[in-house]
Amino acid sequence: MFVTALPTIAQMVGANRILRGVAITNPTGDPTLAADDERALRVALMRRALEMLATDVEARTVWEVTP
Repeated sequence: MFVTALPTIAQMVGANRILRGVAITNPTGDPTLAADDERALRVALMRRALEMLATDVEARTVWEVTP
C-alpha cells in the first residue's frame, strides 16, 4: 500500500492499493490548515488506509480521501 500524491508512479512499481495523498511535499498532511483541521485530515487518511487494507482487491486501485 502506498500513500502518495503521484499514484501513477505507485502503479508503475506494482502497488495494488494506492491512497492519493494531499501534495508531493506533504502526502499525509496540509500545513496550510489550522492544527485541528490538519489533525482531522490525517485521521481521515489513516481511516481510509485501514479500510483499504481490509478490502480485497485484484487490480491496482486508487482511493481518494472523502471528508
